[in-house]
This record gives sequence, C-alpha cells and structure tokens, in this order.
Amino acid sequence: MKHFPALLILLIALAIPLAAQDAQGTDYFGGLHKKGSQLISLSTGAEIPLFILPQDAGASESYPLGFGASFSLEYQYFIANRLTIGGSLTGAFNTTVAGRTLFIAPIAAHAGYFWGIAPMEYSLGLDVGLTIMRLSGNGVITPFTKLNFGIYRQIGESWSLGGSLSYWLIPEIHTGAYSNLTRYGNFLGLTLSALYHF
Repeated sequence: MKHFPALLILLIALAIPLAAQDAQGTDYFGGLHKKGSQLISLSTGAEIPLFILPQDAGASESYPLGFGASFSLEYQYFIANRLTIGGSLTGAFNTTVAGRTLFIAPIAAHAGYFWGIAPMEYSLGLDVGLTIMRLSGNGVITPFTKLNFGIYRQIGESWSLGGSLSYWLIPEIHTGAYSNLTRYGNFLGLTLSALYHF
C-alpha cells in the first residue's frame, strides 16, 4: 500500500478546486444542503486491511486478513449550510489466513461537510465511536475512527448515488497481563452509496 498516501493527496488536491467553485454558487445543491435538511445513507462495499502495528510503533507485522465486505447505515442532520452531525452503524467481515472470520461492528458519532453544484456533490466526514470485534467466539469492545471522502451524483429530486473512500483506525487495546496483545488495525474502505435527502 505504498501508493495510499499519494492517492489521498490526489483526492484532496481534486477536492480543493471543487470547493472553491462551489463557494461562488448559492444553491447548496438545490437546497438539499441547507440548515435543517436531513439525509440517510445506505452503503456497501469492500473493507481492505492495510497493515497492523504492534504496541511498539517502531515495529510492524503483516496483517493476517483477507479482503472483506462492509455495509453501513448513516443518518445526518444539517446544523448549518453544508455542515452535518449524526451517527453511523457499520458491519464488516474479513476472513483470516486460518480460515476464521473476523466480525467488526462500529457504532459512531458522525460529523460531515458537503459541497457541490447540482448534479454533483462531495463530502468529507469523520466518525468517532466504539466497535465490537469478534473472532472465533472471543470479543472485545475498542475505539474506532473513520475518515471519509465521498463523490455523489443527484439522480432525482431527493436521491444521489455515488461512492466513497475511507480510512479506518481500530486500536485493539489490552491492559495488564495482556498488554502485549495491543494492536492498531488500519483499513481502507471502498463503498457504493445511496443518499436520500429530506
């Protein structure tokens, strides 16, 4: 994943001129991005393990997971023009090299920013919360953070379709005698999404 930082920089560089272009318009995506508007998002896609770090960040090890699938439901409320708060519920499955299945279920608070001139809209989002992870009957509740960039196209008065690229950080923190098991999981999410504005 040596190309991930370059890809992230490219996406940010593409988003800056789009944001500047939108600053000249006043339609806030046809009125859907104004204070008091709401949206529900349904997403599904791939959840790709990037790398895992042990507690000593100076060392690294390979992550014994294969590509996985994810799905999510998200609600957002516009507290100001283009600015949202809300929450998300996500589920993801990955297989391991030993043939087992890792289940990840984050529940998070969400903050987002939308811009665009219809029919195109773009978003940046941050999720912070907790996730339940289970592997072979063993479970743990641990912190969860997600950064997200989305691109969508309006296909109707209230609907948009598009996709997003996200980065997940999941620290699995253990204390006491098990502190040597602490790990920091890093994932890439690629999803297709349907947004309903109301």
